[in-house]
Amino acid sequence: MSNSNYQVSLERIKKVVPEELLTNALLAAIDNSGERMSQIIVDKKDNGNDYYLTIHRFFVYSNEEFTAFDKEDVADVEFVNGTPDGEVIITLKDGKVLHPSHICYGRAFDFIQDVKPKVITMAGYDSTIRGEFPQLLDPDHAEEIDRLRRWMQDGNISHYEYDDANPAYPKAGK
Repeated sequence: MSNSNYQVSLERIKKVVPEELLTNALLAAIDNSGERMSQIIVDKKDNGNDYYLTIHRFFVYSNEEFTAFDKEDVADVEFVNGTPDGEVIITLKDGKVLHPSHICYGRAFDFIQDVKPKVITMAGYDSTIRGEFPQLLDPDHAEEIDRLRRWMQDGNISHYEYDDANPAYPKAGK
């Protein structure tokens, strides 16, 4: 267990989940994923616990199996209630439903906010006031700006990289 993503994941997970629930098999699966986990929820089952983790994809660890899902495969999410005894419903595009119904640790609402489908809003910048920035002169840039905003919100680029790549911001003095 050596990669830096694992260390960051472990620190985040230990803030939420008691150490006695962190099995060696779970920790090894997180380490082998190579991902830096940001959210975790623990669903209490009769035969053990299911662990739902997320960052760029989301993962389910159940019965010593670690399954990865792409966030693009999520059709819908529903928040029923928070912990203790929390419940969320995640519906995938293939019709499969993940339904942790006894969430005992983690922030259920934050988890589904990270997993829920995000749609590019196709912002329109054609009615901006003259002389104000950010202002787009070409409405075709709206989709690119939304894509940049999503990349920044998902943590793929920094705020500075967003500003540099945003065609609406003036670049004088850079």
